[in-house]
Amino acid sequence: MIPIVITVFVILVIIGAVYFLGAQPSAKNEKPLSRGKTQSVASRRKPAPRSRYREAPGWVRKLPLLLVIAAVGCLAVALAQFRVEQQKGTPVVALVLDTSQSMDAKDVSPNRLVAAQQAAQLFLQQLPEEFQVVLVTFADKPTVLVPATADHAAVSKAIGDLPRGQGTVIGDGLSSALDQIETAQTGSSATSPAAIVLLSDGQDTGSETPPTEAAAAAAARGVPVYTVVLGTGGQGTKPPDTKLLTDIASATGATVSTAGSASELSSVYESLGSQLSSQLKISSSAQLFVFLAIALAMGAAVITILLALRKQG
Repeated sequence: MIPIVITVFVILVIIGAVYFLGAQPSAKNEKPLSRGKTQSVASRRKPAPRSRYREAPGWVRKLPLLLVIAAVGCLAVALAQFRVEQQKGTPVVALVLDTSQSMDAKDVSPNRLVAAQQAAQLFLQQLPEEFQVVLVTFADKPTVLVPATADHAAVSKAIGDLPRGQGTVIGDGLSSALDQIETAQTGSSATSPAAIVLLSDGQDTGSETPPTEAAAAAAARGVPVYTVVLGTGGQGTKPPDTKLLTDIASATGATVSTAGSASELSSVYESLGSQLSSQLKISSSAQLFVFLAIALAMGAAVITILLALRKQG
């Protein structure tokens, strides 16, 4: 906001300078009359014609005013952009990880859980430092390990020590993440953009909040849920519910990704991290218009001074 105030001051000063210098009379004054000459002789004397060389073209004389008008227009756009940005809070991203016993399967090397942890760490590195991150796990019940925080180091530490359990309550895990996002947004005059990234390798085992109901709640709040399907269903484990995870992503306007190996999973999370960083990051275009307004105003000042010097010369 301070650069905008400074720009207003600069433009007001330049408008005053344009008015003051433009109102100055020509420095070419007539010589005083000699003592012996009468007033009638002086009145008959014709003023010397003004040199056309010293008179700037009409469009040049109008240029400072046009530049000032353009500067004011840029300033108006900057103010509008500033107000829009003020209406957006710090982005919130929720990581929701399946930590059921089936995550010990080794069809994804070294096993599903370790691969998911490594991919989550990579995802965290892709996010801007100012982003708030929520970490939620689910097995037989959902667990909020880290509420919304910009302390990414704390989230990283928690990812390295995840609680385990039987069952896969996908709907409850998603619902818990939504509650944490709502808590992070409560009490703020700005609406924080948010997104959820949910990973699972199994099928829902009876959530208190059905997954489709949780997805509908996310859609109603405008929170996209990006889902990741992990594993192939081998080694005595049930195959993941690809249809359910696809439906969740589709219902919230997000995408679903499938990973059958550690490298694929890392690639998925890296891509999601970059994508969300770009989508949720707050624009700083207001600053560009402030700098442009200052440049236009300074240009008007320089031209006005040059015209004044030419007129007086």
